[in-house]
Amino acid sequence: MTGRASYAGTLVLASALGVLAISPALAATPNESYAALATGPMASPAAGLASFPGHTPVTLTDADIIGLLTTGSATDTANAVAASATVTQPAATLSALATLTAESVTSSCGFDTNTDNVNGAAMISGGQIDLPKTTIALPANPAPNTVIAGLGGVGTVTLNAQSSAGDGRLTVTAIQIAGLANTGGGTQTLSLGVATCNTAHLEPVPVLPGKSAMAAISAALALAGTALRLRRRRKT
Repeated sequence: MTGRASYAGTLVLASALGVLAISPALAATPNESYAALATGPMASPAAGLASFPGHTPVTLTDADIIGLLTTGSATDTANAVAASATVTQPAATLSALATLTAESVTSSCGFDTNTDNVNGAAMISGGQIDLPKTTIALPANPAPNTVIAGLGGVGTVTLNAQSSAGDGRLTVTAIQIAGLANTGGGTQTLSLGVATCNTAHLEPVPVLPGKSAMAAISAALALAGTALRLRRRRKT
């Protein structure tokens, strides 16, 4: 019986460690999303940052950046395998004579547990760029890294901008604006609707139904403690 108790304790402890192995949120970089970010002379930190693990969802009445961007409401979400950012009524200043507007923009990404790949997409509703002599309509479902031509040197506008980090994380930006000349002596950039997802790998070990990882670990360690006490009782 002593050998059986020892074996039971070891097995249950191994099960607890197995639960740790199947929880990507415990080890992987958090999935996250935010409404807007600006760098350059008109710098502004990520607005409405949502993350998992962390705080999600995040809703803003606006994600305005003075002198650069006005918006309606914004909603950012993230969970264990996906993230998304939606900004309504954005209006971005490209130059004194050029503006970018839309009814709404959305970026999203997700980790496919069947293929172990991260995929992303962007949607733009009613988007357009108004120039002095023309208006350019923006596609509703742009392909990754779609660059808008014909802007006459006011900057570079990329739709559904996608980039991967060295660790495999995918960042999707609904509208990326770069190269904006600014009287402050620097180059202004604006990211609108950003979602980032990691490539956490879930090991093929079943999670206990209805249990969180921490609850499962606590239960497993409690069983291990019981087995250890049984072993000590058998020795006395």
